Amino acid sequence: MLKFAFKNMAIKKVQILLIVLSIVISAGIAVLAFNVASQVDEGITSNAGYYSVIVGPAGSNTQLAMNSMYFTDEPIGTIPYSVTSALQKDSRVTKVIPFAMADNYNGYSVVGTSPDFLAEKEIAQGSMFGASGTMQAVVGSNIARYNSLKVGDVIYTSHSAGGTDVHTKGLTVVGILETSHSSYDNVVFTQIKTLWDMHDHGEEEVHDEASGEEHHHHGTVCAVLINTKNPGYAMQLVEEYDGKIMTAEDGDSVTLQAIEPMAVVRNVLRDADDTKYIVFVLCAVILVMNIMIISIITLLNMYHSAKEISLMRLIGISMKKINLLYIIQNSVMGLCAVILAFGVSRLCMLMMNDYVESMGVVLNMGKTYPMEFVILLAVFLISVLPTVVWTFAMSRKDSIAE
Repeated sequence: MLKFAFKNMAIKKVQILLIVLSIVISAGIAVLAFNVASQVDEGITSNAGYYSVIVGPAGSNTQLAMNSMYFTDEPIGTIPYSVTSALQKDSRVTKVIPFAMADNYNGYSVVGTSPDFLAEKEIAQGSMFGASGTMQAVVGSNIARYNSLKVGDVIYTSHSAGGTDVHTKGLTVVGILETSHSSYDNVVFTQIKTLWDMHDHGEEEVHDEASGEEHHHHGTVCAVLINTKNPGYAMQLVEEYDGKIMTAEDGDSVTLQAIEPMAVVRNVLRDADDTKYIVFVLCAVILVMNIMIISIITLLNMYHSAKEISLMRLIGISMKKINLLYIIQNSVMGLCAVILAFGVSRLCMLMMNDYVESMGVVLNMGKTYPMEFVILLAVFLISVLPTVVWTFAMSRKDSIAE
């Protein structure tokens, strides 16, 4: 019976191809939309929970959050390191992390910070860069993979985020991060003091909280990431630092802004959710249209198969077996189509990854959600349903059906 079903499918390959194409389009788009939307939501919210407050230069609060947590966009500007020093002495905070983005390595961003910034990340090879040392780097897994880097290699970065003027001083790779399928996979991390040294800033005495040592640097940072002892303290710090005017080392005044990153991310996701729902509605429309196409083509195929069915009845094949033949045929076709749709959705994810990375999220091709299989199962059942309905109707009409 199965062999006969495949032969019958080969004869009607044009109609079969149309049905398969319809299923692939409807199921593939629906699965792709759900998976990408879910990963973007999870990727954005996961980092936002790391910090209570972010302080940076005045400007777009969304840009400050996305730049310091997801390494997207350009930094708004810089603020004096003295802001970090003052916050380190504040009894309301538990952790203060300086953040500066400058330079690039083969197009990948270079971030200057402290080891605490990577406290939640696993080191796959080597170790974390030292708190008091300089000219060391920990690189993301994608950077190591695509540039064939290993612990002990020396890399040379270029001035500014998109510049090509290469620094004469190299950074020694001391560690490679475990793959996290996040924006951390595509960043070079080093000590904040390393960025200052490479840009030959002047001197100012800076106390390193992690090592307890005094360092001399004329430093600036793009942002300060803060954890507080409780949410109430976070609100207090936002009120105190948002709009505060500081005097930079060059004598210019700098206006600060302070944000609660989770609140900013919720606003970003609210806008993204509106877009997501529009995409889901479009997917639903495409799905309904394809269901209609599948049903029409299937019913036309069954109608044109009436002569075949009559011949099979004449040679003694029961209507029950004939019905089973067509159900098997369409089930095989539907199963192949939904498997192909799943594969196409992953191929599209690969093509979309560069765009999604601009939002600070790296898509995990291997990540699946139960709802994806529910969607595929639903499309499969819908693709087989017209055949089941038609064969059931034919059986009722046939007076000698078994």
